Amino acid sequence: MNVNKTLFNEIASYLNGYDCNPTKIEHFLNQLTPFCERQSEAIQIIKDIMTSNGKKELFSYVAELARVQQGTRELKPRARDHVVHALLTFILGIYINEKFLRPPFGTPVDDFQWKLAGLFHDIGYPAQVAKDILRSFTAKINTIKRNLGVRAPDVYFKVVPVGLENLTNDLNSFDLIQKRLNEWGLQIDTREEYDQRISSGDICHGMMSSLAVLYVVDLMYQKCNPKRKYSDIYADRSNINCNQTHFEKDVISACSAIYVHDLPNWCFANAKIDRSKSPVAFLLRLSDCLQEWERPSLKNPTGFSATQFGIEISNEQINFRADIPDDKRNEIRENISSSLVSPNVRIY
Repeated sequence: MNVNKTLFNEIASYLNGYDCNPTKIEHFLNQLTPFCERQSEAIQIIKDIMTSNGKKELFSYVAELARVQQGTRELKPRARDHVVHALLTFILGIYINEKFLRPPFGTPVDDFQWKLAGLFHDIGYPAQVAKDILRSFTAKINTIKRNLGVRAPDVYFKVVPVGLENLTNDLNSFDLIQKRLNEWGLQIDTREEYDQRISSGDICHGMMSSLAVLYVVDLMYQKCNPKRKYSDIYADRSNINCNQTHFEKDVISACSAIYVHDLPNWCFANAKIDRSKSPVAFLLRLSDCLQEWERPSLKNPTGFSATQFGIEISNEQINFRADIPDDKRNEIRENISSSLVSPNVRIY
């Protein structure tokens, strides 16, 4: 069975609730087209989702960031895909959210939170790719140094946006995200993790994605209401307190989930992501780990076929079939079990 066909059949009735056009989603999932065309199709669907239902196209600005990923792939043709992956992760997450996280078995993720987290969790990937492209240059210099027998520190590049964490009205993304992670019970120091990676030349695209989304959304709120009353984004919401909660609860939660979704497993050694405390972080980490089909990479230029995967949810458990090499299947298992509390996922 093709996992894409299974997903569409299971979520078709829910798609309108996530501002998705069922016909376009079905075409995206089932049509075999050149990968560059699939990327363009994914970008257009993402824009459609974020600009529908009277949102005044404010979030089209966030969608524009996703286009940078497409250019990144053109720059490095065999890089691991993060464009089609984002939309497939979003679609997979709808299925898990509706069939696995609903009461009485769990707490569902708000559809707006999932749009931000699911669709934009990898938009910071170009920063990581830029570092990777330069890696061969620095590697050659370091090889020459070792061949000469000279002892000196290795050379590496830092490609880091400056000031991305500084929001309007003297707010700071690290502070906002840290507060949310504390509420979720995660023992992660946002500034320390970021600084450690930057100091070692290791760019984490999850961190960059989180900071970029929060920065852009903050600008849009500021434009709507300079006095920082979190002006109405949805046409059907007019209560200021509701809108303030919308930003503080939904936007910051989504961006916090993006921040932790790509962290190494050891970051969760003392406290894992609990779906009862942080459903959006749980959903993003789980969906991102499972979504491995149709992702070309340097090691696997064609990617795994959707026919190699299958999914079914029954008896409070996700049964996930992955007919792929054992090492890759075990990697998926490890990433899920090491970071999530009681994921209830069987991978075979």
